[in-house]
Amino acid sequence: MLKRLLSILLLSVLISQSTAQYSFEQLMSFGMRSDEKGDYATAIVSLDQAVEMKPQEDLAWVTRGVVRVHMRDFGSAVVDFNKAILLNPNRTQTYLYRYIAYRETENFQFAYSDINRYLGEVTEDTFAHIQRMDLSLLLSEYETFQTDLYWLYSKIGDAVISEYGQQHLQYFEKNKQCKTYANVLGPLYQKYPESKSVRQQYIATLFHAEQYAPCLDLLNLELAENPNNVNLRKYQGDALFFLNRIEEAATVYTLLLKSTPNDPDLLADYGHCLLQQEKWVEADEWLSKSIKAKNSSPAYAYLGRGIARYNQGKLGLACVDWERSYQLGEKAAKKWLDAHCKEK
Repeated sequence: MLKRLLSILLLSVLISQSTAQYSFEQLMSFGMRSDEKGDYATAIVSLDQAVEMKPQEDLAWVTRGVVRVHMRDFGSAVVDFNKAILLNPNRTQTYLYRYIAYRETENFQFAYSDINRYLGEVTEDTFAHIQRMDLSLLLSEYETFQTDLYWLYSKIGDAVISEYGQQHLQYFEKNKQCKTYANVLGPLYQKYPESKSVRQQYIATLFHAEQYAPCLDLLNLELAENPNNVNLRKYQGDALFFLNRIEEAATVYTLLLKSTPNDPDLLADYGHCLLQQEKWVEADEWLSKSIKAKNSSPAYAYLGRGIARYNQGKLGLACVDWERSYQLGEKAAKKWLDAHCKEK
């Protein structure tokens, strides 16, 4: 670190001597060329002299701030952009640059203010709309998120769903706001009902929002056009299950198992259907297959198998399953343990 600092200081002296006769414009040009080459230390030295030569010229501060962004020195960049805006609050581009610096330093409210200011004047900047759409989620500014999503869809179509849809769904699911996302997507689907990307995104969102009836209506429509889509068929089976249409759900799972007979999650789904139908022996068999194949929700599978075994009179095995289920995080298992497995 000391060696690098000494090198920069020496470089500063040499450049200062060699550029002392240069004009402001030449210093600016030299700084920008050095920045383009990735020679940031040289760029800063040149731009320092430009700022010193004309401290009232906002463009010098802006340019040095941009170099500092490239250096990832975002705190110093904010200082330069603040000075530039103080000198010239009408240079719109500076607000976009400062937005980047604020965002990188996690000053999200300040960043949001700057991107709004920028887009208020430069309304057709696709990059800025994408940036604000993303930032609005961090700040739970869902109306702004909807505005940008709709604007971007009107400009680039299904590409915005393909590129960002999964990310958005994961965000809303993580924050338990899928109903909010469904309310955003609903009008978009009504406006663009021919878009498969929008429809499928809306289907997934309705499912995660636990709005199974409207989800199933759209699924049936989509599957009529695309009957071999396995993911959609899986959603259909799960929606039927949660609507307590167990026999229909079992039919869907049986169909899916014909093509992927060893899918552990499908084995579990079918096993839970059998459990709901009180087919205890078959449920035990299918849930055991699922557990052995390592399904993604083993706690729920152990809970179900415990219920199946309890109803077969196998209390000891049922208690073992419920204990395992509880250890894996299934809170409902405690009810069964307390009721049937604790010593009186």
